[in-house]
Amino acid sequence: MNIMFKDLKNSVDYYIRSHTKFSRKNYKGEVNNDEAAYVFDILTRYMNPKPEGSLKILDIGSKNWAYVKGEYDFFRKYCDNLTLDGVEIDAYRLYANLYSRFEAAKFYIKNLEGVRYYADDLMNISDKYDYIIWLLPFVTPYPLEQWGLPKNYFMPQRLLEHACEILKKEMLIVNQGEQEAKIQQTLIDRTGLKYKFLGEIKSSIEIFKNPRYGFLVSK
Repeated sequence: MNIMFKDLKNSVDYYIRSHTKFSRKNYKGEVNNDEAAYVFDILTRYMNPKPEGSLKILDIGSKNWAYVKGEYDFFRKYCDNLTLDGVEIDAYRLYANLYSRFEAAKFYIKNLEGVRYYADDLMNISDKYDYIIWLLPFVTPYPLEQWGLPKNYFMPQRLLEHACEILKKEMLIVNQGEQEAKIQQTLIDRTGLKYKFLGEIKSSIEIFKNPRYGFLVSK
């Protein structure tokens, strides 16, 4: 498909779904315990928060947030009061069953106290967060295009810099493949912030075919 036509189609489709917000209601899916367990495992391996009375956490690019329980259980160990926010720019993308990511996320966060899901652009988030989790950010245009987003939303440096502005302590970024990790490292270098390259992300929960690489960015 012609690149220009593909972007036009993505732009029109995104506009329609984000404005109509159509979805079947009352999603009742199955909890993906493997994905939640994977996230809990990598957080346990690569992050070490200090216990505090209250913590405020942000997950960027949450999609349907099927793994939210893993984040919730991990950070809940370190505080008495937890605020866990997820933000997803394409929250009204529909699945084949005509449920949206938004409706699915409502199901996954149900009964998790202090958890909120925002159908919004990261650039509109202004609150400050102690810790940020960012799994598989778009650092090249092709994945963004394949996910159905208009190319004007491809701005990895601006998004990263904004995430750093609202970060108070540490941010875990996980990329897919060595090429994306190299690009991510260049983006982080430009922010001037301290970071640790974690290498290939290891987990006892093996559910992904392609290797993942991580960075821990510190304020």
